[in-house]
Amino acid sequence: MKTLLSFFTVATLIVMSSFTVNQQQQLNNLSQNGCFEQFRAHRQGKAGISLTWVISAPDVVGFSVERSYDGDFFENIGSVNANGGRSYRFTDNGVYPGRIYYRIVAQKSGGSSEASAVDVVRIVQRG
Repeated sequence: MKTLLSFFTVATLIVMSSFTVNQQQQLNNLSQNGCFEQFRAHRQGKAGISLTWVISAPDVVGFSVERSYDGDFFENIGSVNANGGRSYRFTDNGVYPGRIYYRIVAQKSGGSSEASAVDVVRIVQRG
């Protein structure tokens, strides 16, 4: 019985490790092939959260800025027009304490869209 339990424990760990490695490989592929080179969200004094990102795709026409308080449901909180540059910025002044998840969705000229990686900011207290 002990041997059988050990076998299942090892098998479970192998499956979990493989899944984690596969997820990491998928994330690496997305970052290598995606239009986002960098995305960062950070607290900017008492003013709110500053979001900055850098893109490499020339066919981006605009961006939607999305926020989530649970990491699953994202709401659109603003937009930024693409100006032909590589670097963009947005400030979110309507934040509440807790973990806040952000992502940027790039709209491309062909009608497709691509989401950035998610970045998290933790606000201990407001203002």
